[in-house]
Amino acid sequence: MKKIFVALATYNGEQFLKELLDSLLNQTRKADAIIAVDDCSSDSSVQILKSYAEKLPLQIHVRAQNGGHREAFSDAFAEIQKIAGEDDLISIADQDDICDSQKLEILEKAFLKDSSRDLVFGDAKVIDAEGNPLADSWRILGGISLEIPFLSRLCGTNNINGCMAMFKASLLKSALPIPEWIPVYDEWLALCAARFGKVLAIPETVHHYRLHGKNSVGLKPQVSMSESLKINIRVAEGFLHEALRLQLSSQEAAFVSHYRDFLKKSLEHSPNFGEIPWLFKNRNLLYPGTPCGRQFKKILGASFGLPFSKRFFGKS
Repeated sequence: MKKIFVALATYNGEQFLKELLDSLLNQTRKADAIIAVDDCSSDSSVQILKSYAEKLPLQIHVRAQNGGHREAFSDAFAEIQKIAGEDDLISIADQDDICDSQKLEILEKAFLKDSSRDLVFGDAKVIDAEGNPLADSWRILGGISLEIPFLSRLCGTNNINGCMAMFKASLLKSALPIPEWIPVYDEWLALCAARFGKVLAIPETVHHYRLHGKNSVGLKPQVSMSESLKINIRVAEGFLHEALRLQLSSQEAAFVSHYRDFLKKSLEHSPNFGEIPWLFKNRNLLYPGTPCGRQFKKILGASFGLPFSKRFFGKS
């Protein structure tokens, strides 16, 4: 049987960390090793981790300085890569969530049924800070598609949340190092899995995802229109910079280049109605899983551009 490693990153997570560790302790399929990287917490997170060291197969690493969740998870993956076989499996745990008791068992069984898969992801129930239910399905609540085209991923669309996923350790060969410009680590993992392997969505709920107002990633963007455009421009430029690593075809690179140029126009000029034909033609790539009516609204809104939207719609 292949080993299962769990990657855990902590940062000032004392409020919910014990619940997460208890849920790992109660798994029907136990983890073979849990690699916990603390991102220089100033609270009792490290002490809590140490208090579980005799109950769980924990390896605790404490960073010398805070680098953010992407760097912390990148460190955890790098530690796992040192000790895992290529066919071993890696699951991810977020400090503020709760793993269903059968999470590791369900995800592992998906690999046993189809060993050709490189990444499998399930669904989650959504809870609030006190653990009260908010929704039975993360996918339904967020309007998340089970499958999206690779070009959509190159436009920043991601349907895979790391804490609901499990992947083969061999994926780390292409995924590490995680680029500094990518907003969240699981977006990069999903992109690499889609590019170099096979991805499978399963219907089972494997997780309780907690929305508490301080999530690194939630359902709604917490940034202004201008900041969102700047982030997407940086990511598009990052993909073009990594074109060789990602084995982008000339057509894929051209598509991302056009998308980046459109974002720059939207940031600096408006309106950009000349882009409407391109937006309409590629609407299912730019807005996958979005109903037609909303697609048209997004196309029109995108073509206005930031200066126009700031003046007439109060965007920032």
